[in-house]
Formats: sequence, C-alpha cells, structure tokens
Amino acid sequence: MTGVLGKSADTAPGPSLPASATPSQAPTAANSVIELNVDGEGEERELPTLAPTDRGRDAWLFLASATVIESIVWGLPYSVGVLHAYWSGTMFPGQESVVTLAATLQNGLLFVASGFLGPLYAAYPQYTRHFQLFGLLCGTVSLLSTAFVSKSWHLIVTLGLIYPLSASLYFPCLTLLYEWFNARRGLANGIMFSGAAAGGTFFPLLGQALLKGVGYKGTMLTLAGIFAVVDAVALVFIKRRIPVAQRGVQRGRRARPAIKIDYGFMRRPAVYLFSGFVVFTSLANFIPSLWMPTFAEVVGPTYPSGTSLVAIMYGASVVGNLITGYLTDRFPVGFVLLGSSTISAVACWVLWGLGTNHGLLVAFSVVWGITALCTGCAWSKMVVYISKDDLTLPGLLLGVQTALRGAANFASGPLSTALLKSSALRGAAGAYGATNYGALLLFTGAMTFIGGMSAGLFPRK
Repeated sequence: MTGVLGKSADTAPGPSLPASATPSQAPTAANSVIELNVDGEGEERELPTLAPTDRGRDAWLFLASATVIESIVWGLPYSVGVLHAYWSGTMFPGQESVVTLAATLQNGLLFVASGFLGPLYAAYPQYTRHFQLFGLLCGTVSLLSTAFVSKSWHLIVTLGLIYPLSASLYFPCLTLLYEWFNARRGLANGIMFSGAAAGGTFFPLLGQALLKGVGYKGTMLTLAGIFAVVDAVALVFIKRRIPVAQRGVQRGRRARPAIKIDYGFMRRPAVYLFSGFVVFTSLANFIPSLWMPTFAEVVGPTYPSGTSLVAIMYGASVVGNLITGYLTDRFPVGFVLLGSSTISAVACWVLWGLGTNHGLLVAFSVVWGITALCTGCAWSKMVVYISKDDLTLPGLLLGVQTALRGAANFASGPLSTALLKSSALRGAAGAYGATNYGALLLFTGAMTFIGGMSAGLFPRK
C-alpha cells in the first residue's frame, strides 16, 4: 500500500493529489513528504521538501512556461482571422463557408477536447507528461500539413480536427496551477491567460508579415517551427509541485485502479450558474475577432486595418487579464464578471454598432479586449467555490466548462454566418443599417449581457 502523509496543509485543492487525501493530509512547503511502502517487511522513505506556494523560483518558472505554452496553443487560433481572409480571398475564393467551418472547428474543438481531458487527467495523473508530448506532436503535424493543403476541405482535417488535439499539451498547465498558487491564484490565472492575449496580438501581425514576405507555405512552416521548438523548451519547466502517488505493478502487486470521481457536485446550483455564464458569453466572445477583418473591408478603408484591430483587442486583453485576475482576488467573482460583461455588451451595441469610422472601432477593440476577452481568468474562483475540499474536481470542472465553451464557440460560427444574411435593420443608424452586420451586433451584445447576469447570481461565499 502506498500513501502520502503530512502534518498540516496550506495548499489549495489540486487535481493531481490522490483522491483519498484530505486537506489535512496534503503536504506543505514547511514539512517533508513521507512515502510509506508496506510489502511484508515495511519500510519508509522520506522525500524532499515541497516547494512553497505563491513564491519561489519553481513557482514562477512554472507560471512563465505555462504562459508561453498558452500564448502559442491559443494565440494561433485566436489570430486565425488573418489566415481566414487569405484562404477565402486568395486560395479558395467562393468557399468561405468551408473555410469558416475549419476556423471555427479549430477554436471550438480545442475547447471541447478539454472536456475529455479533464476526467482523463483526474483519473490518470501519472500519464500527464505523455499526454503533453502527444499534444506537442499533434499541433506540430497540424501546422506542417496545413502548409500543403490544396483544397478547402483539407483545412477541416488539418486545422479543424488535428490541431485541437494540442489541448493535451496545454490543459495540464491550467490544472497544475492550482498546486503552485493559492493566495495569488487569481493574479496567476490572469498572467497565464494574458499569454493567449499576447499570442493573439503577436501572431496576426507575424502572419500578415510572413504572408507578404515568404508566402503562404513559408508562413505555415514558420508557425510550425515556432510551435514545436518554443513549446518543447517551455514544457521542460512544467512540473508538479505535489508528487502523484505511485501506480503500477511493484514487487508483484497489482496496479491500483484509476481514481474514482464523485459527480455529486452536479447537484449544486452554482455549477449551472457557472455553466450559463460560460455558454452565453462564449456564443459571443469570438465573433469580433473572427469578423472584424471582413467588417473593416465592408465599411471602407480603415486605419488601423481590420487585422490590426484584432491585434489591438488581444493587446488590450493582456492588461485586462491582469486587472480581472487582481480584482477576483479582492471582490466577489460574480460582481466582477457582471460588471465586465455589462461594459462589453454596451461597447458592442454602441461603439461597434455605430462604428463606421476608425475612432469608434479602435475604442471598441480596446474595451472589448479589456473586458469580454478576459473572463476566463476568473474561472478559478468559481471552480474553487464548487470543488471545496474535493481534490479531484478542479480538473474535471475546468474540463467540463472548457468543453461547454468550445461547443458554444463552435455554434457561434454557423449562427454568425446566418445572422449576416439578415437585412432586418437595413437603413438604421451606423453600422446597423450601413452593413449587413446589424443582427450580428445585437446578438453579440445580448449574449454577453445574459452571460453576465448568470455570473452575477453566483454565490459570494
């Protein structure tokens, strides 16, 4: 029998602890971990002292590396608008629906894949590194193969179906953060999520420059190289703080079964308020970044360009994630998200809705980036409230909610395409009447506001 014993606990629940451990059994930075092996004779072995939470070299190296992985795995899909415009306008004209489907699948299935990974990592935490290497391989192969596509449906396979498997590289970073950060968890989440924002700012500009400089094939090969090399280096520093209880056959003993997960948390109302917030806001969150480059062309030449407006959104969300993470460490998470969603909904209706000039579009991009694109870093507070002392739930909850986000994101692609065909607001003020985006603008703001209302009802204690 193998167990992990300690004298006291100062750590927050983490998905990689054994299910049998209780908060009072979790090891701390102040004492050593004792691993007991009973095999007839009996022996005990003292393992090294655990690294401290919220501080120290190992914690900050983990956070920096996780942020780098986040910036690449998520930054590439968030900047797909540049490639979307090139595919639909240059490579596959007249096939915008197929290209849009591929782009939507890339983003949406990247989230949905996490729905399967959450329970998998919770049950088999000892295989985390294997899963991450698999994700690194899939992301690299996806980008390499996309360089050689010759038909629009090839994109559905390479980017839409293969790239989302790279979620297995990223997802452990999200769950292991619960081991490394406790009092500063909101801020740590804000820093890590700002990586996606930084990637969403950097990769559109890089992609646009590469397309002009080295052409399409050179662009995709360069992106594949960045994905493979930089993520591989960062992965070296993604480590656990709390050792996983050893599994497998030892000295003739049978392997222990996977950790059993208690799904009783599904009866808690807070789970459904959390889910409502995720689903409604995710129906809207990615619409501006997907359609802004095309919208900018419809309303006429703008400066900055549509691509630059997307970069501004993600640039602003770097700051927004830090602010949101900081605020959720100090105020009720529901209050923070309600305020953020209300501001972003009004910005959509007013600034984008009337945005037929560059000033309003820049203002919208900044506000949307600071608010709507930064809500994910607040999830940790909701997860901790729901999971309480159940050490297997954080990874599972994050997986379920990320899958819901992906499903809603996937639905937003066909919905937005259908809404663009509506001319109900033709003749109205601003962009509502001057373009065919009126119904889409109303929908985006409404979903964001309804999601904020759901978060506003989340329990405060």
